Amino acid sequence: MKKNNKIKIENLDIFLSFLLLGFTSFGGPIAHIGYFRNFFVKQKKWLDEKLYADFVSLCNFLPGPSSSQVGISIGYYFKGVKGAILAWVGFTMPSVTILMLFGYAILNYDNSIPQGVLKGLKAIVVIIVFQAILGMSKSLIKDNVGYLITFFTALFLIIFPSSLNQLMCLILSGLIGVFVYREKKRKGKNQKFSVEIGFWKIFPIILFFAFLIILPIVNEIFNSNLLNLANSFFKVGSLVFGGGHVVLPLLNEEFVASGMIENDLFLAGYGASQAIPGPLFTFSSYLGIFLKSEINTLFTSIFCLFFIFLPSFLLLLGTLSIWNQLRKFDFIISGFKGVNASVIGLLIAALYDPIIITSLKSYHDFILILISFIILFFTKIPQWAAVFFISLCGWMLAYI
Repeated sequence: MKKNNKIKIENLDIFLSFLLLGFTSFGGPIAHIGYFRNFFVKQKKWLDEKLYADFVSLCNFLPGPSSSQVGISIGYYFKGVKGAILAWVGFTMPSVTILMLFGYAILNYDNSIPQGVLKGLKAIVVIIVFQAILGMSKSLIKDNVGYLITFFTALFLIIFPSSLNQLMCLILSGLIGVFVYREKKRKGKNQKFSVEIGFWKIFPIILFFAFLIILPIVNEIFNSNLLNLANSFFKVGSLVFGGGHVVLPLLNEEFVASGMIENDLFLAGYGASQAIPGPLFTFSSYLGIFLKSEINTLFTSIFCLFFIFLPSFLLLLGTLSIWNQLRKFDFIISGFKGVNASVIGLLIAALYDPIIITSLKSYHDFILILISFIILFFTKIPQWAAVFFISLCGWMLAYI
């Protein structure tokens, strides 16, 4: 990224700015990107529109939580790795704290949390994921090939659900995208593009692939819960394309299908994470409260959070300096068109199983899902307020 006319920003300014955003940024990654633009481009004038748009383009291109990555990019632009860390800590700290406390309350005071509240949280997850599918379909699927990729991905994963099959679908869809969209040439395609790559520029990317390859091997050799968690969360963080909601089916396959956490606890935490500001990836800190390891609960939670975000950090830091050159290659852009379509199919499969199957078991559940649908589609109530309202409805219906 070019660094012309860069103003001087202190470390504390970066941390406090993102901490404020971490407390106030409701509504998911697209909304977060809007908050960032208003704050850093319009209000503080730290960045101009073009530079901010470059950051957004890069972060939508890479796997991981796009809004968090935009924040990391802004911090890195001003203060390098230290700024990136300060931006990330500030933005994630509020939601991490809330979700850890929520998980701790369920773990230690389960009887004090009414089952109706948990039913309400599970019900609204159905509509939230449905909304995500509709919204992402409009922005990511542009033709019949995209719809076919989505359909066959969903069908295959509903019939043969597994994390390996999810990865296979993403890879195959990317290859299809390269071939199907290759004829949509850009002007100037006859130019010979080259990328100047230095070792230290791409060292974080080398580390990313090293972790991706070595962690599963080490995990097989040593019988360690911590290594298993590191491997699982790093793998999930490496495969999330298309927004934070995609983390749901991946985490479900890793931890619910394997029996490491109960499905009700999983969906309750996911529902609660919709009611708070900040990135959806902080859901990992909630899961860490319930997952067994060789260290105490608090550090297990932080450990899970660290490893789900680590792929994003490594890929982003290794790509920032060469992104403008990589964008010249059409096969990269074409491949991700296929991946994005497959991601929506993955979400559809997750909406069916486990979300609908486990959330729709009685007429009370149907009523809660219907209320959730009406509120989220036909009112302007903020999503976080809707989550609280549906939880209250679930609590009241439990006494009818």
